[in-house]
Amino acid sequence: MKLSFHLGRIPVQIHPMFFILAGLLGISGDPRMLVPWLLVVFVSVMLHELGHATTGLAFGLEPRIDLHGMGGTTSWATPKRLSIVQRIAISLAGPFAGFIVGAIVFGLVIAGVFPDTPLWTSVVGIVLWVNVGWGVFNLLPVLPLDGGNVMLQVLHAFTGGRGDRIAHIVSIGVAVLGIAAGYHFQLGWWGAMLALMFIGTNYQGLQSLKAREHDAPMRDSLQKAYAALESKDAERILALARPVALESKTPQVRAEALQLVAFGFLLEGRVADADAAIAALPKGYAPHPSLLELRAATARA
Repeated sequence: MKLSFHLGRIPVQIHPMFFILAGLLGISGDPRMLVPWLLVVFVSVMLHELGHATTGLAFGLEPRIDLHGMGGTTSWATPKRLSIVQRIAISLAGPFAGFIVGAIVFGLVIAGVFPDTPLWTSVVGIVLWVNVGWGVFNLLPVLPLDGGNVMLQVLHAFTGGRGDRIAHIVSIGVAVLGIAAGYHFQLGWWGAMLALMFIGTNYQGLQSLKAREHDAPMRDSLQKAYAALESKDAERILALARPVALESKTPQVRAEALQLVAFGFLLEGRVADADAAIAALPKGYAPHPSLLELRAATARA
């Protein structure tokens, strides 16, 4: 069961898997340190995400924080056009929130504030590792890490917004190097699992980019089909939209094409064919209310 609450204007959700996987990471050490470990990880990840969220708030975004099995994610309720500098600032705000915490704790250590006991030495070590060590890791040029997002925005600046392919390729390359380094230095299975996950995620990103590029020219046919819908030219709608529905590779373009096909069939009175087009909509896409209204009116007629 998820725990939900608000920190000021920021909604927060904590999934049970956050604590389960964090516990698995910490259970290999001293069992007595498991609770301090979980507490430090929870507070540190929350502060990291609050760094992203508060910076986004300053730029007019509506942030939402989710803590889940792979850490934390800050998302935005409504999209807003931001500059590249603003996007980079949001990405860097998370790791640097941790660096500030690490600097404060290190200063307190130098000042002799903490008792010189094994417990406090372990707690301080955990705080510095989670906030500084993980922060440095998060700045690696690998998507979807913060460093990867910074790299993506810099590439966009130099390529006119076409940096995605290079960013995915660099991310895969760095992840492969990470696996090799982890094997050489015997860094454990967790890093290898993360690297494999990053390789898979970025490979999927390349495939998705390829699909979007394949479908981009089809937008012109869809726009012409929408114009034909305005004039209720069913034959032209079907001539333009059906090839797109058959050949498109992205769910959004396919969904638009199928709905236009359904409109075309309904304008010809072919309710069963329209129902088949609606039933073929990709998962997560619902028919437009106006399409359902036309379907009901056509069926009654």
